[in-house]
Amino acid sequence: MELPRAWQRPDPLRGLDRISWVEVYDGRGGAGRVPRLLRSLMDSSADVRLDALSSLADRLLTDDTVSEASFCAVPYLVELGASYKVAADVRDRVIFLLAAMALAGKGFTEDGRRTHRRWNALGRELPRTAPDWLTQTRHAVAQGAPKIFEALASERVACLVALACAVPEKLPSFVSGLMNDMIELPGEEMLADAAEIAVGLLKRSPESVGVGRPKVLGEGLVRPAHQPREVAAALMGYRSALISAYGDEGAW
Repeated sequence: MELPRAWQRPDPLRGLDRISWVEVYDGRGGAGRVPRLLRSLMDSSADVRLDALSSLADRLLTDDTVSEASFCAVPYLVELGASYKVAADVRDRVIFLLAAMALAGKGFTEDGRRTHRRWNALGRELPRTAPDWLTQTRHAVAQGAPKIFEALASERVACLVALACAVPEKLPSFVSGLMNDMIELPGEEMLADAAEIAVGLLKRSPESVGVGRPKVLGEGLVRPAHQPREVAAALMGYRSALISAYGDEGAW
């Protein structure tokens, strides 16, 4: 019998040392620790895995801010998220981290300052000074997301809903069916709400799920001026999926 595709994938961290991480910067300074933390996600100890994930999230998504290291780490996080060789307790959290990085509201500049996502009155996103790690990180996640969905196509887990909300633009056609299945899961009201938002985003019609333009997306999260409806919907879908999986404590 042929093994599932997720079992057939090669070492998820192959090529990790080809990047000169000491020359890359993350949200806490030099990114020299990132390779070790990525490898620790495959440790046999659950405590080591989860501690590494927490440290990675702190470095790659510092206060909702992505960096050069975030962009560089995406291909490896994608491979980890698409592999059954990675324990489910951390694999699902890795996928949530990828979704959160794609939805990040800020990015570091070369001089260590933060640049924010902003829109004009027509809802068009304003350009940012290069290097634009916000856009580059989001595109990297969108490019890698199909691998995760293809590898985990038989799963019905909240992290896939979060990822579908975050990067609906380049996903395989079967993802809509997967999201519809999760709308019908018994006893999973919050996950169903998130899946419904994902379906609306996949159809390019977030208004179909009744997502308005709230001024506040959560405690302390104020909606930026002119933020498009689909961005608000993606953030709400991600948050609902996250809470359905981990409650208010979060994934890391």
